[in-house]
Amino acid sequence: MIKKTSSAIEKSKRQTVNRRSQNVFHSNVEWLLNSGIRIKDGTDKGALYGWKYLDPPSYPFVYSEITGYAISCYSWIYSELGQQGALVAAKDAAEWVKRNMDSEYLLVAGYRCLDTFTEKGDLSNQIYLFDNGMVMNGLINIYRLTGQKNFLTSARNMADSLINYFFKNSTINVALIDKLHRPVTDLKNKWSSAVGPHQSKISLGLLRLSKFDSNPIYVKFSNSVCELALSSQNSDGSFVTDISSNVIHMHPHLYACEGLVYSGIFLSNEEYFKAGLRGIIWATYQLNDKGGLTKDNSKASVEQSDVISQLLRLMILCHSDLLKFFDSSTLTNTIDKLHERILNFCILSNDVNRGGVKYLSKLESTCSWCTMFCMQALWLWLKKTNGKLKSDERWIDYFI
Repeated sequence: MIKKTSSAIEKSKRQTVNRRSQNVFHSNVEWLLNSGIRIKDGTDKGALYGWKYLDPPSYPFVYSEITGYAISCYSWIYSELGQQGALVAAKDAAEWVKRNMDSEYLLVAGYRCLDTFTEKGDLSNQIYLFDNGMVMNGLINIYRLTGQKNFLTSARNMADSLINYFFKNSTINVALIDKLHRPVTDLKNKWSSAVGPHQSKISLGLLRLSKFDSNPIYVKFSNSVCELALSSQNSDGSFVTDISSNVIHMHPHLYACEGLVYSGIFLSNEEYFKAGLRGIIWATYQLNDKGGLTKDNSKASVEQSDVISQLLRLMILCHSDLLKFFDSSTLTNTIDKLHERILNFCILSNDVNRGGVKYLSKLESTCSWCTMFCMQALWLWLKKTNGKLKSDERWIDYFI
């Protein structure tokens, strides 16, 4: 019997991981398009549930922010994979948004479907700047894909209302208002309800909108949210996500990185790009012994799938820039470990849950946005690993 050489063994291992990643990627796409997480009929046709409880199976709430992400997600699937069903799903999600906008073209956070679901409070009385910013970006993306001007009009109306209700003197004044458009300044001190660096991600929509509108106000307010993020960055590269403690929450930290990196590229603004890059570098030093990323930087924190995928996407997209700070083997090894960790959150059972991604490995639920982030991260990893990622490719269209 001829023994395999170490290089042959390593090649076989890479091929196995590659096949597994492709399998998970295609299962992610299938789950997002065809599982019950997407509402396909009735008054909420086009919307997405936030997550699915596995035992017993149920969907606790419709999530407006994630329906906005879904527009971008399905637009990306159609653009990249050519799946006609994805275009239908993107349009359905956008039409749901239009039907559910209030008189000021804003969306409440969502709607409870289970009376027992109280985790997020009264969703129908919460209007978030960030959530609506993600929806606005989705509407612009479906306009880019279809050329249907009603989507662009809805995006512009939403952007104007965000500026009107959430900003004062060109800076963010409040992150959350109620359905009567009155400011809500405290909701259990959660980062999501506070003004913070994560809001720089709404620059994705504002800057895209500026391409289709001659009004310079959208670039002005995009710069405003990015300047806020800069002012919230610590000397080590981390972003302040909780003013009451030294804990850095990875999800908003990486949102800040996404917004700054994108704005830096779009505007050719080195200050923004370098700040985002410093945030990415800081995050890479927070990886645990297994190569995964936890919810925050406290010692008791556990791995969370959305932040693993967020960092994986950013590290691949900023790969050439990160080589100025890491040697090639270290950077590749870090990326591959992150990739390996995210695969462990993916469900590959031969049933309706196949392709869904868990938020936390021990939670018996599948998460819509975690699956979207994972899908794009795996696609980028596969492109990079198979030598199909361009050396100057620093961003992708329809980024979720």
